[in-house]
Amino acid sequence: MQPIVTGNTQVQYRFPLASALLALIVHLFTGSGYAQDGHRFTFNAGAGASPLVGDVSTRLDSGWNVSAGGGYNFTQHFAATLQYTYNGFGVNPRVLAEAQVPEGNSHLWSLTVDPKLRLAGASKVSPYVVGAVGFYRRTVEFTQPSVVPVFFFDPFFGVFFNTLVPAHQVLGDIRHSGIGGNLGAGIEVKLGDSGVKGFGEARYEYADTGRIPTRIVPVRFGFRW
Repeated sequence: MQPIVTGNTQVQYRFPLASALLALIVHLFTGSGYAQDGHRFTFNAGAGASPLVGDVSTRLDSGWNVSAGGGYNFTQHFAATLQYTYNGFGVNPRVLAEAQVPEGNSHLWSLTVDPKLRLAGASKVSPYVVGAVGFYRRTVEFTQPSVVPVFFFDPFFGVFFNTLVPAHQVLGDIRHSGIGGNLGAGIEVKLGDSGVKGFGEARYEYADTGRIPTRIVPVRFGFRW
């Protein structure tokens, strides 16, 4: 790198820190060879708890989540997946009383792009940081107990018959959609030589779903391969 001599005869170097950062980014995102465990494509599935925080926690009850996705390992350190996540929640009894309905439920689903940076890509145990951005849709349903007629076939007696089974009649629903995202951290553990990894992670998640946004801190455990 050639020095630049200024009018004050001071020697300066052009952007040494920027050059080092650029080299690090190139190493992480365009590293040579196959990614972790030699697998370019990656898939995952997991489930866990979804505690609500903020104003929405006074109207909905904390619930659970399931998630699945697939993507690409660009290097041992960097991967990105397309992720589908479903969160199920309850409705606070105070809200049901205000709406004068006996029952209710709520759910939030999302489709996001999740970049992930592994901090120790080739190790048996690897911590990582992960984020996401994408589309979110929250639905709140108000219901009441009901029964519906169902036509059954009894293979033992070889007869058809009608019967009533319990069901929930939807009285109304409220739907909001918006953009959201999350940021969190986790840890992966290799399970033998199979290429399968167990993981546990926690994130802070925000979705712009109407006047009251959805804020949750999902904790999830699952497997990647």
